[in-house]
Amino acid sequence: MDTFSNQPGSSHLYILPQNPALDVRNDLVFFSIFFAVIFSLALTAILKTKIFGLALAEYVKPIWYFVFISVGVVIWQYLVGVNLDGNSLQLRISQWIWELAVLASAYKLSKIPKFSYHNMFFLGVLYSLFIHGLKVSIRYFFYAKTLLYVLDRFLYGSLLVMLIAAGLGSMLILLRNRKLK
Repeated sequence: MDTFSNQPGSSHLYILPQNPALDVRNDLVFFSIFFAVIFSLALTAILKTKIFGLALAEYVKPIWYFVFISVGVVIWQYLVGVNLDGNSLQLRISQWIWELAVLASAYKLSKIPKFSYHNMFFLGVLYSLFIHGLKVSIRYFFYAKTLLYVLDRFLYGSLLVMLIAAGLGSMLILLRNRKLK
Protein backbone atom coordinates (compact mmCIF):
# COMPACT_ATOMS: atom_id res chain seq x y z
CA MET A 1 0.00 0.00 0.00
CA ASP A 2 1.59 3.30 -1.10
CA THR A 3 0.33 5.14 2.00
CA PHE A 4 2.99 3.57 4.18
CA SER A 5 5.90 3.34 1.76
CA ASN A 6 8.94 5.08 3.21
CA GLN A 7 10.86 6.08 0.10
CA PRO A 8 11.09 9.81 -0.72
CA GLY A 9 8.96 10.68 -3.73
CA SER A 10 7.09 7.37 -3.50
CA SER A 11 3.94 8.75 -1.89
CA HIS A 12 1.12 10.47 -3.73
CA LEU A 13 0.57 14.11 -2.75
CA TYR A 14 -2.90 15.65 -2.72
CA ILE A 15 -2.19 19.38 -2.34
CA LEU A 16 1.47 20.26 -2.48
CA PRO A 17 3.65 20.00 -5.59
CA GLN A 18 6.72 17.78 -5.56
CA ASN A 19 9.60 19.55 -3.83
CA PRO A 20 12.85 17.59 -3.47
CA ALA A 21 14.06 19.97 -0.71
CA LEU A 22 11.12 18.92 1.51
CA ASP A 23 10.86 15.32 0.35
CA VAL A 24 13.33 14.25 3.03
CA ARG A 25 13.28 13.23 6.63
CA ASN A 26 14.53 15.99 8.88
CA ASP A 27 14.07 15.14 12.53
CA LEU A 28 15.25 18.55 13.73
CA VAL A 29 12.54 20.36 11.76
CA PHE A 30 9.80 17.86 12.60
CA PHE A 31 10.65 17.64 16.30
CA SER A 32 10.90 21.44 16.53
CA ILE A 33 7.39 21.85 15.11
CA PHE A 34 6.03 18.89 17.09
CA PHE A 35 7.30 20.17 20.45
CA ALA A 36 6.43 23.80 19.66
CA VAL A 37 2.79 22.79 19.09
CA ILE A 38 2.65 20.67 22.25
CA PHE A 39 4.39 23.37 24.30
CA SER A 40 2.07 26.08 22.92
CA LEU A 41 -1.07 24.09 23.71
CA ALA A 42 0.20 23.25 27.20
CA LEU A 43 1.19 26.85 27.89
CA THR A 44 -2.15 28.11 26.58
CA ALA A 45 -3.97 25.71 28.90
CA ILE A 46 -1.79 26.39 31.96
CA LEU A 47 -1.89 30.17 31.60
CA LYS A 48 -5.60 30.07 30.70
CA THR A 49 -4.89 32.25 27.71
CA LYS A 50 -8.03 33.46 25.96
CA ILE A 51 -8.28 32.72 22.26
CA PHE A 52 -11.15 34.64 20.68
CA GLY A 53 -12.49 35.29 24.19
CA LEU A 54 -12.39 31.69 25.46
CA ALA A 55 -9.77 29.67 27.31
CA LEU A 56 -8.69 26.32 25.88
CA ALA A 57 -10.66 24.51 28.60
CA GLU A 58 -13.83 26.31 27.49
CA TYR A 59 -13.40 24.82 24.04
CA VAL A 60 -12.51 21.29 25.12
CA LYS A 61 -14.48 20.71 28.33
CA PRO A 62 -17.98 20.60 26.74
CA ILE A 63 -16.80 18.26 23.96
CA TRP A 64 -14.03 16.22 25.59
CA TYR A 65 -15.74 12.92 24.76
CA PHE A 66 -15.91 13.84 21.04
CA VAL A 67 -12.19 14.66 21.11
CA PHE A 68 -11.57 11.33 22.87
CA ILE A 69 -13.61 9.47 20.22
CA SER A 70 -11.71 11.20 17.40
CA VAL A 71 -8.31 10.37 18.88
CA GLY A 72 -9.45 6.80 19.56
CA VAL A 73 -10.55 6.39 15.95
CA VAL A 74 -7.20 7.67 14.69
CA ILE A 75 -5.38 5.19 16.92
CA TRP A 76 -7.69 2.40 15.68
CA GLN A 77 -6.91 3.37 12.08
CA TYR A 78 -3.21 2.82 12.71
CA LEU A 79 -3.50 -0.29 14.86
CA VAL A 80 -6.17 -2.17 12.90
CA GLY A 81 -7.08 -0.14 9.83
CA VAL A 82 -3.54 -0.13 8.47
CA ASN A 83 -3.94 -3.84 7.67
CA LEU A 84 -7.19 -3.34 5.75
CA ASP A 85 -7.69 -2.61 2.07
CA GLY A 86 -7.43 1.15 1.43
CA ASN A 87 -11.07 1.34 0.28
CA SER A 88 -12.59 -0.91 2.94
CA LEU A 89 -15.91 -0.04 4.49
CA GLN A 90 -14.36 -0.19 7.96
CA LEU A 91 -11.86 2.56 7.07
CA ARG A 92 -14.61 4.71 5.55
CA ILE A 93 -16.74 4.28 8.66
CA SER A 94 -13.81 5.24 10.89
CA GLN A 95 -13.38 8.39 8.78
CA TRP A 96 -17.10 9.18 9.13
CA ILE A 97 -16.90 8.69 12.90
CA TRP A 98 -14.30 11.40 13.46
CA GLU A 99 -16.06 13.65 10.92
CA LEU A 100 -19.32 13.21 12.86
CA ALA A 101 -17.46 13.90 16.13
CA VAL A 102 -16.21 17.21 14.70
CA LEU A 103 -19.70 18.08 13.48
CA ALA A 104 -21.28 17.10 16.80
CA SER A 105 -18.72 19.26 18.60
CA ALA A 106 -19.54 22.23 16.37
CA TYR A 107 -23.25 21.64 16.98
CA LYS A 108 -22.85 21.38 20.75
CA LEU A 109 -20.63 24.45 20.96
CA SER A 110 -22.93 26.45 18.67
CA LYS A 111 -25.57 26.17 21.41
CA ILE A 112 -23.35 28.21 23.75
CA PRO A 113 -24.44 31.87 23.30
CA LYS A 114 -20.93 33.33 23.58
CA PHE A 115 -19.53 30.94 20.94
CA SER A 116 -18.87 32.91 17.72
CA TYR A 117 -17.63 32.42 14.17
CA HIS A 118 -14.07 33.01 15.37
CA ASN A 119 -14.48 30.28 17.96
CA MET A 120 -15.65 27.85 15.26
CA PHE A 121 -12.51 28.64 13.29
CA PHE A 122 -10.37 27.89 16.34
CA LEU A 123 -12.34 24.68 16.95
CA GLY A 124 -11.24 23.65 13.44
CA VAL A 125 -7.64 24.46 14.31
CA LEU A 126 -7.86 22.38 17.49
CA TYR A 127 -9.37 19.38 15.75
CA SER A 128 -6.78 19.69 12.97
CA LEU A 129 -4.06 19.47 15.60
CA PHE A 130 -5.74 16.64 17.52
CA ILE A 131 -6.70 14.47 14.55
CA HIS A 132 -4.26 15.24 11.77
CA GLY A 133 -1.41 16.24 14.04
CA LEU A 134 -1.69 12.77 15.56
CA LYS A 135 -1.98 11.12 12.13
CA VAL A 136 1.09 12.83 10.67
CA SER A 137 3.07 12.22 13.85
CA ILE A 138 2.32 8.51 13.62
CA ARG A 139 3.25 8.52 9.94
CA TYR A 140 6.49 10.37 10.61
CA PHE A 141 7.57 8.41 13.69
CA PHE A 142 6.43 4.89 12.76
CA TYR A 143 6.20 4.87 8.96
CA ALA A 144 9.27 7.00 8.15
CA LYS A 145 7.37 9.49 6.00
CA THR A 146 9.03 12.64 4.69
CA LEU A 147 8.35 16.24 5.70
CA LEU A 148 6.64 16.93 2.37
CA TYR A 149 4.33 13.95 2.75
CA VAL A 150 3.26 14.74 6.32
CA LEU A 151 2.80 18.43 5.51
CA ASP A 152 0.64 17.53 2.52
CA ARG A 153 -1.46 15.11 4.58
CA PHE A 154 -1.83 17.61 7.42
CA LEU A 155 -3.02 20.34 5.04
CA TYR A 156 -5.33 17.99 3.15
CA GLY A 157 -6.93 16.59 6.31
CA SER A 158 -7.14 20.00 7.93
CA LEU A 159 -9.11 21.34 4.98
CA LEU A 160 -11.77 18.73 5.65
CA VAL A 161 -11.79 19.48 9.37
CA MET A 162 -12.03 23.22 8.71
CA LEU A 163 -14.88 22.69 6.27
CA ILE A 164 -16.81 20.82 8.93
CA ALA A 165 -15.90 22.85 12.01
CA ALA A 166 -15.57 26.37 10.62
CA GLY A 167 -17.88 26.00 7.63
CA LEU A 168 -20.78 24.00 9.00
CA GLY A 169 -20.18 25.35 12.50
CA SER A 170 -20.55 28.89 11.21
CA MET A 171 -23.79 27.92 9.52
CA LEU A 172 -25.03 26.59 12.86
CA ILE A 173 -24.13 29.89 14.54
CA LEU A 174 -25.90 31.80 11.77
CA LEU A 175 -29.03 29.70 12.33
CA ARG A 176 -28.76 30.20 16.09
CA ASN A 177 -28.44 33.97 15.69
CA ARG A 178 -31.40 34.12 13.28
CA LYS A 179 -33.51 32.14 15.71
CA LEU A 180 -32.63 34.59 18.52
CA LYS A 181 -33.79 37.62 16.49
